[in-house]
Parts: sequence; C-alpha cells; structure tokens
Amino acid sequence: MTSARYLAVFCILLALLAGLTVVFNRVVDPFWYYRDISIAGFNAVKPKFRRYERHVKPALVQREQPVSLIFGSSYSEIGFDPSHPALRAAGKSFNFALAGASWEMVQCNVQFALQHDTALRQIVLGIHPREMPKKDCAAEIAAMASPDERAFLFSFEALDASLNTLLEQRHEQPSHNADGLYFYTRGKPGTAGRFREHLALHRSCRVGRVSEQPAPPLSGRAPDALDLGGLRELLVLAQQKHIAMKLVVYPRHALSFELEYQCGERQARWDALRQIAALADDMGDAQVEVWDFEGYHALGTVPISDKVDIYWQDPAHFNYEAGNLMLDEMFGLKPPQLGMRLNAGNVDARAEAERQARARYLAAHPEFLQQLQNLLPGH
Repeated sequence: MTSARYLAVFCILLALLAGLTVVFNRVVDPFWYYRDISIAGFNAVKPKFRRYERHVKPALVQREQPVSLIFGSSYSEIGFDPSHPALRAAGKSFNFALAGASWEMVQCNVQFALQHDTALRQIVLGIHPREMPKKDCAAEIAAMASPDERAFLFSFEALDASLNTLLEQRHEQPSHNADGLYFYTRGKPGTAGRFREHLALHRSCRVGRVSEQPAPPLSGRAPDALDLGGLRELLVLAQQKHIAMKLVVYPRHALSFELEYQCGERQARWDALRQIAALADDMGDAQVEVWDFEGYHALGTVPISDKVDIYWQDPAHFNYEAGNLMLDEMFGLKPPQLGMRLNAGNVDARAEAERQARARYLAAHPEFLQQLQNLLPGH
C-alpha cells in the first residue's frame, strides 16, 4: 500500500470514527439536550445532567417556549413542581431554577427568559429577604442564547458522559425529572442528621442554652435601605411584557428560624420583607405578588426524625409536597392558611401574628426547644 493510499484509508477511518462518535453521543444524549430517544436501562437516567444543567436549561427554554417558569436556587429547583395544576393549566411549564445559583445568576436567567421565551406568561420566583442589586447580564444572556451544540456531540466530555451514562444506568437514581425538578436527597433517611449539619453551618450567632424567651417587640426605627435595583428591573421588564410575577420568600423549618428569635435577629427579616413588599406595591400592578409562608404552623413545625420526611429534606430545602401547598394558596386553589400575600401595610401584622403563634406553640410543645438544643453542635 502506498503512503498516499494509507493516508487516505486512515483519514476515512478517522472520519468514520468521528461520525460514529457523533451518532453515539446523539443517541445516548447524556446531557438531556435533545430528549427524543429514551430507553430504559440504556439512557433513560441522565447522571451527568446535574453537572451541565446550567448549559442545558436555557437551551430547553429557548427551544420549548414554556408558558410558566420557575426561577431561583436549589430551594426552588427542589420545592416547586412545574407539573402543578396551576402552572400546567396555562400551558407548558418548566423549572428553570439552578442549584447553587446566586441572586446575580437568577437575575440573568429571568432576563434571558423574558427576552427569548415569547410564550412566557407567568413566573414563580423564589427569593431571600435580602439585597438584590442590579447586574449587567448582557454577556451571560448572549452565552445562553447561543449554546455551542458541538460540545454536546463532538467533545471528549460528551463521549465520556455518554459512556458513563450507559455504565451507570443500573446504579444511579435520576437527579432530575424531565421538567427540571431536582430530587437532591429526596426519599433518603437521615433527615435529623441533615438538620444538624445545616444548623451547624448556618447559625448567625452562638447560642448556648435555648430558652422560651419572649420575642422582643417590633422596632420602631427606620431600617437600613436594601439595594433592590435588580429585582425592580425584573418587575419592570415583566410588567412591560404583561407577565405575572409571584415572588415567594423561601420558608424554613421553625427549628431553623427559631434561632433568629434566640439571637434577637428576627426584626431584620421583617424590615427586609416590608421593603420588598413596598417595591411590589410601587409597581401598581395586580400581577406582581409577594408571598411569605414561614411560620409556627403545621408545615413549619413538622416533627423531625432520622426517617424520610414528606415535607423537608433539611431546615431550608422543602420537598415539592410542601411547595404544592404554597402554589395552591398563591394561585387561589385553596384559601391562605400557611401563607400570606404581603404588602407594605400588612408586614407588621404578619410579624405580630407570628409572635403570638410562637408563644402558643412553645407553651404547648416544650419538646420543640429541647430538640433544637439537641441539634446544635456540642449536643
């Protein structure tokens, strides 16, 4: 064989191998980008989607044009099911929340959807009661709008992910469902252990001995102004496109936020909620709503053990069964019992109602503070 013929054969074989690799990656679809071939035991479970969701979810939104979208961090991604009837009634829905997403990332994701999802009509946005400043998202939006599809077919990462997808079918549980809902530690025992770990990491002050101390009265001083420029921009953009926006302040289990009472820090939350509600009021638009679901009620005080819990995975991550209860109330399917729609004028009433509910609950359940004490480090 001459060198020229050898080179030609080599190039043909190389091209054939490259072509087969592309076909293989396309069929296995390890990143859940194409979504048209799903075979149980072959590629139905996507163990690599979790690592690449920040690249895939924007592309899916742009391609599928959902009517309803959920945004936020892992709290939204785990806790709000896009198949909830109130979301599906309007049309296709999708969970665009991302684990570990900062406010800046969430803001850019919402802006991306507002620009590229022309069917979008309603948004559920999970937020924390803290500053939400404005960010220039131009570069991030451009990158999301033009994904490098070659990376899903030609890259070594794609081939490695395809091989791992085949090998891990029988050993891996899905991390997500097809609509973007994240399972995280759902269905796993050890709930009290995760509560203990979370409380150790997220305490804002050092608590020695917890006690049934009365909550301090609401402060009359003017709070420091929060930078809410980023949230304001999102509300304006949504209003211009006639898109309804429901802002949900992430709730926590009472074992977590009771520490704010023990530390004398609960006031800061009400100050932040009042400013966020006032911003929504300023929009003068009935389509902008702010909802708070945290409290000493049946959901917030679910007894915790090391068994699998229906509603909570840890003090901050709630399961979609809890999220469904919230969505029921936000969309008027059930009367508000757990939550309240906030405005600037009713936040103080909400705070006072919680103070009274706390006093009643602690008086009736002395074991609650003992459990909190046992979950803190050193016990």
